[in-house]
Amino acid sequence: MKEFRPLLMLRIALPVLLTTALFAAQKEQKPEERKTAAPTISPLARLAAAKTAYLKRAGSGGNIPFEVISETLEGWPRFTLVNAPEKAEIIIEVFCSDDYDVGTATTIRTSPQTGRPERGARTDKQFAAPEIRLTIYDARTTMPLWQAIEHPKYALKKKDIENHEVEAAQRLVTKLHDQLEPPQK
Repeated sequence: MKEFRPLLMLRIALPVLLTTALFAAQKEQKPEERKTAAPTISPLARLAAAKTAYLKRAGSGGNIPFEVISETLEGWPRFTLVNAPEKAEIIIEVFCSDDYDVGTATTIRTSPQTGRPERGARTDKQFAAPEIRLTIYDARTTMPLWQAIEHPKYALKKKDIENHEVEAAQRLVTKLHDQLEPPQK
């Protein structure tokens, strides 16, 4: 029995020593990992540092908001617009939904007498106001850096609808401009 005690102690001591050595090695490597990690930068700082931008149209709405934002950005020397997303530091996406989307909803309920589904007698129309959304992404990571949404005022005449879309697009660009270059007070 006494012959097996040194082997038993070796079986216990060896794993303990190996585990201790591994923890010590990991602790020594952690400070080096912290030194090599790139510093994180805030989304607004990343947006402010960008010089090149690619303008992207999204949504099924009209062209007016995209054209207004495009013309305004071309006249603003902060960004140089490029013709390919690979050449850009940021992607500026202009989303415009259809003018006053109309959806219908028909209810289907279960009949209390038969237990079978039956169509409801009521059909609802749901109106969704148009939306213009300006979203800016980092071109390499696709991380959103900034976003704003505007809803044009309601109008019946086509000319009024277009004017309200222009105004909403201008408000979006003003929000972006004020975020990057705050107005002097």
